[in-house]
Amino acid sequence: MKNLFSMLSGTAVAVAMTAGAGGPAAADAISDFYKQTRTKVVIGFSPGGGFDRGGRVVARHINKYIPGNPSMIVQNMPGGGSVRALNWLQAKGPKDGSAIGHFHPAALREAYIGAAGANFKPRELYWLGSYNRERSVTYVRTDSGVKTIQDAMKKEIAIGATSARSGGGVYPRLLNYIIGTKFKVVVGYGSTGESTLATERGEVMGVGSWSWSQLRDRRPKWIKSGFVVPIVQHAVAKHPELPHVPTPLDLAKTEDDKKVLEALLMWQELGRPFAAPPGTHPERGKALRKAFDIMVTKKDFEADIKKASLEVVPIDAKGAYEMLDKLYSYPPEIAKRARIVYAEMRGIKVAKARPKTASDLTVSEVKGKGRRMRITFKDASGKVWKFKAQDKRLSRKTKINGKKGKATALKAGMVCSVTYYGVGGMVYSADCKG
Repeated sequence: MKNLFSMLSGTAVAVAMTAGAGGPAAADAISDFYKQTRTKVVIGFSPGGGFDRGGRVVARHINKYIPGNPSMIVQNMPGGGSVRALNWLQAKGPKDGSAIGHFHPAALREAYIGAAGANFKPRELYWLGSYNRERSVTYVRTDSGVKTIQDAMKKEIAIGATSARSGGGVYPRLLNYIIGTKFKVVVGYGSTGESTLATERGEVMGVGSWSWSQLRDRRPKWIKSGFVVPIVQHAVAKHPELPHVPTPLDLAKTEDDKKVLEALLMWQELGRPFAAPPGTHPERGKALRKAFDIMVTKKDFEADIKKASLEVVPIDAKGAYEMLDKLYSYPPEIAKRARIVYAEMRGIKVAKARPKTASDLTVSEVKGKGRRMRITFKDASGKVWKFKAQDKRLSRKTKINGKKGKATALKAGMVCSVTYYGVGGMVYSADCKG
């Protein structure tokens, strides 16, 4: 009996040791870590845009599939079209599995071409994947005299963008450079939403780049009525709903031009990407990656993504690495020309939109909070001015009676000077008395 007991005890110890090497005990260790550790989702944009909305949906859903179901926090880290967030992820992001980055795929191209300030390496990131493949479009008002990309090669029209480095600022100038279009890019709008409002006012005649799904879902009347039309989609493959709208590859004049455009546009295939810092704890990284893969298959996640006017067409980590490997394996002469073209194109000066100022507006109502504030003013003539606001963003440029204040401190009766791009859009600063 003693021998039998010893044998059984030895077997139990062996089983326990095996489990500790990668079985249930290892899973328990991952679960214990996440039960005690808040996981951060760092979004490379300000609150309110499509990347912010999608990143917050992921933060709400992914923890259900991570062992230990960690509490999730979202941190916005805007700057350089996500370059700042990617630099942080590379150099300072915690490697213990407690951080995930969400960024624009075009920012990855900045590192590929060797742009100043892009101090990260896309292939070193611990990739989780992307929940979609981006299909952005340049759209224009049909009363602009431009209804096709061929028309845009004959007539100059102004289109809006957030910055010279954003997709809306880059892609139309890339087409000017290689295809021969005549887009006049006006940058500086606070968001794509602001340039969309500028299109509605006739200040510009379209937007340089906006996700087709967002244009379709957020401005359905514009599409149905024919007020605007997409004339080119910035991708290497067409969206199923836009078979008649060309991609830049369809318009390339030479095979070399086509390859250069492919090298500069394929990043869009990574859509809405997520990755953890390089060197992330391998077992916890696997748990994050598995959670992401499960999440993108769930109907409730897809429903929430659709509410954000986005789509689920996922790419897993393996697919992301394969795409990056393909981009980095282009012949040196193609990669070099892509970098030269991109650098020269970006060197071209662009017009800049300037915010407007309105003075002596009296606050009549403040509603909502956080990212959903609504502020109504009246001027001396009784005219109503309505604006949206984001608490934290507006608070950075709010003064009350000459002192720095918070947006939430604005109250009916105060008299303010404000900056904005268009009535109905965002208010970006407020200097108030009362």
